[in-house]
Amino acid sequence: MIELNEVGRLYRKGGAEIRAIDGVSLSIGRGEFVAITGPSGSGKSTLMNIIGLLDRPDAGRYRLDGNDAGYLAPDELARIRNERIGFVFQSFHLLARTSALDNVELPLVYSDRRSTAGLGRRALERVGLADRADHSPGELSGGQQQRVAIARALVLEPDIILADEPTGNLDSNTSGEIMELFRRLHGQGTTIIVVTHDAEVARHAHRTIAIVDGRITADTMAAVVRS
Repeated sequence: MIELNEVGRLYRKGGAEIRAIDGVSLSIGRGEFVAITGPSGSGKSTLMNIIGLLDRPDAGRYRLDGNDAGYLAPDELARIRNERIGFVFQSFHLLARTSALDNVELPLVYSDRRSTAGLGRRALERVGLADRADHSPGELSGGQQQRVAIARALVLEPDIILADEPTGNLDSNTSGEIMELFRRLHGQGTTIIVVTHDAEVARHAHRTIAIVDGRITADTMAAVVRS
């Protein structure tokens, strides 16, 4: 499903060159649950941005379902991001004066689907917040706000969920609840890729890819936390 071959990403800051990603090759199959781990500044978020078509590599090739992303026009990249990839971030990025349902339905504005009726409420049901549809973010706990953000990522029923430090603003108990939610979504067939520096979060994934200084240092099957 996801294939990177010798991918590189170079940034220039002043007179210095920073290789955020340096010759990364990896494949992620449909339906996997993968954690990408590494310290701050290791390049893991840059790697996620490339996988999520938010950034383009300077070198190498990235194929999504066999299609070379380097040849896709900006409007095609935007369509794929909207329809096939759901994003979850550390900061919830919810509109403060808007209901949970309206926040979840925002991606539908850019969708080409003929019918989107009921998708927002269905997504809230999947994360256990059907009864909070009319509540604003200020009326929800941090964990509930992140569930709304996950529902927003799910609303168009994407193939892939990319989550960048999704538990970074949550306490340990709530973090466990969010990771359990990701596990349930994975069990329903969604490909989950979580970027994290937290070993406890990574333990929920079936596979862990470690990255340091822009290079993969380990790619292992991880023990899975069981309830």
